[in-house]
Amino acid sequence: MNQKQLSLIPSMFEDVLRFHMEVLNQGPRAPQLPSRPLARARFLFMEEELLEFRDATANEDIVKAADALADLIYVALGTAYLMGLPFDDIWEAVQEANMRKVPGFTKRGMPNDAMKPEGWVGPEARIEAVIGDSLSSWQEP
Repeated sequence: MNQKQLSLIPSMFEDVLRFHMEVLNQGPRAPQLPSRPLARARFLFMEEELLEFRDATANEDIVKAADALADLIYVALGTAYLMGLPFDDIWEAVQEANMRKVPGFTKRGMPNDAMKPEGWVGPEARIEAVIGDSLSSWQEP
């Protein structure tokens, strides 16, 4: 697929955004940290999906494992939406930083992992700029 074709495909984040707006009637909001109760609820929701993945792989059930992974991503993206994060732009910043890593052995003990090379710069400054831009252009719907 070329870049033009790819740009016509909705992102997973756009799908989750549509779900939150159309099904849950939760409109967009400015970037913000969630309240403590909401943060706790979203954490437990993600943990539930992660445990479902663990159980599915332990039971060698690829269908349930795939469902759990998709649900985990859906809940994580929903959390980003509820936080008002421009997640496609944040994803791009993280992807670009990750693509500057090199293969190697890390503290996780995985023989084929991605390492931060000398002089590697993480995505935090770009993420901060993306959130700042989003905040400065935020208008109540």
